[in-house]
Amino acid sequence: MAIGGVISYLNLIRIINNEFNQKLFAEKEQFLYEWHTYDNLKETLYLNVGDRIAVTAVDSDPKIEAILSDTLMFDNYEKIELPYRQLKFSDQLHEKYYVITITKSMLPTKDLIQGVGEIILFLVVALVLSIGFVTRKISKKIWTPFNLTLSSLEKHQISNSEKVYFSNTNIDEFKELNKVLSQMIEKSMHDYENLKEFTENASHEIQTPLAIIKSKAELLLQDGNLKASNLEDVGKIYEAANRLSRLKKGLAMLSKMDNNQFEEVEPIEMDQFLNKKIENFSELLEMKQITLTKISNGHPTVILNNTLAYILITNLISNSIKHNVEKGNIQITLSENELIVENTGKPTIEDPNKFFQRFKKGTKSSESSGLGLALIKKICDIYQMDISYTIVENKHRVAIQF
Repeated sequence: MAIGGVISYLNLIRIINNEFNQKLFAEKEQFLYEWHTYDNLKETLYLNVGDRIAVTAVDSDPKIEAILSDTLMFDNYEKIELPYRQLKFSDQLHEKYYVITITKSMLPTKDLIQGVGEIILFLVVALVLSIGFVTRKISKKIWTPFNLTLSSLEKHQISNSEKVYFSNTNIDEFKELNKVLSQMIEKSMHDYENLKEFTENASHEIQTPLAIIKSKAELLLQDGNLKASNLEDVGKIYEAANRLSRLKKGLAMLSKMDNNQFEEVEPIEMDQFLNKKIENFSELLEMKQITLTKISNGHPTVILNNTLAYILITNLISNSIKHNVEKGNIQITLSENELIVENTGKPTIEDPNKFFQRFKKGTKSSESSGLGLALIKKICDIYQMDISYTIVENKHRVAIQF
């Protein structure tokens, strides 16, 4: 439209100029006829109102056929300079040579062009606004089935066994989309149920053999007839069984979190929650001669699932105990928007943030399954909390921003 408007404007000017040129040439012919016919023409020199004729005598023949040009001339009525179109040519009369200039005012044309330009601009703006309004209305109506489908997908949870229903539509493309989405969702739900059932069955079936191995290992460890070397082997079996049991629980928990099976949340008063969990580790801390200090700079309330909050705090404290040094210390600092757990520990060349990966450990401790920090990181991701792990001068520091 913009290009068409410019072309129309230029074309209009071209047409008007051609029209003026034709009038000027016609007036030239009329002038020459009267110039050579009437002797007193110079005394009544005019054509039309707004036209000007200038006749200038020259000494020799300038031989000017016809020169068209645009110029500005002062208008006594308007008191401003106005555009004019002029035709200059030469002629001979009574053995004398003259240069004649016929000038026509373009003021009416200027007003006409301005008026036409304003009309074109108004029509273009009105057309653009109308097209935009109509297109928006039509687009909104056409895309309503798509938006309804999108809304249904956003509300759907794969852990929910309810079937997803999409709204009916007459648009073939959206019909096909809804059909394909329904098939994909049904397959995903079927695969999810199979995976969930397999995980539960595997967890349940592994639990019984592990319990048998642990109980038999305990009986063998209490048997006084075994040799020292045999007792050491049985101890390794018992430790491996315990580690496998912790690994099973950790993987099962991660699987449940991945499947959004902890949707219920409640406000957790972190200060009181921390105090209760610290009490549960009092005997272990005393046995390992580790000093724990808690500093409260606030009493924040965080919206979490109670089970995941228990895993978060328990794993943080447990991790700081497992990877501590003999007669070390732990400092827990709680503020309104941050929880920091610092503990003494051994130096490591590994990037501390890699410890959040599954089965990534800083030490080869048999007590660790390699999933503690992975569980903590997963919980923080679920509730969009920032977590960082840094080591400064053999002090391990885990910080969580609520």
